[in-house]
Amino acid sequence: MEQNDIDEILDYINEKFDANIPSFVKMLIGKKIHKLQSFDTSSLPDSLRNCTVEELIIIFKNELDSKRLKL
Repeated sequence: MEQNDIDEILDYINEKFDANIPSFVKMLIGKKIHKLQSFDTSSLPDSLRNCTVEELIIIFKNELDSKRLKL
């Protein structure tokens, strides 16, 4: 992936994360996101490897609403 693509993604995430989110909530989210650093990509199931970002976001939204996803 090109560096300008990475920068664009990071800018988008930082902008969304910064928008009207209280600092306490950011701290809680940061703790959960920090756990992503321990993910071993080789251990990911094929279903997740083959999932698009759009599909993953939809899954997150649906499963958070249904309370099946425990973050």
